[in-house]
Amino acid sequence: MSTQGNALKVVKGWAVASLFRKARENHQIRKFIKNGGLILISLMVAHPVLAGGTDLLATQNATVNSTFGSGSSLVKWFYIAEIIMGLFIYIKVRSPLVFVGIVLCIIFTRIAFGIAS
Repeated sequence: MSTQGNALKVVKGWAVASLFRKARENHQIRKFIKNGGLILISLMVAHPVLAGGTDLLATQNATVNSTFGSGSSLVKWFYIAEIIMGLFIYIKVRSPLVFVGIVLCIIFTRIAFGIAS
């Protein structure tokens, strides 16, 4: 084993030294983003050509609402999958609190699909 003071030159403990090297590489990326990357991105977003325009997906609103909206077949399949997974988890754990989790998942799914539509 080498007894030098630098952690990157130690023969044993190469895994720890590689973590330090990766951290140093990530530091260079963070420094680039801090200095110039965010300014470049903000200029691209704030450019007048990119600021205005028409919604190209406005014609697809009806399709998205019928696919992801409340009452669609996708929502029904999510409910069925949640109930099957809940029963599977109940068989594995034998805790009635799993059924409370099923109700919470169904409420979350209803809210999420309501926001999506």
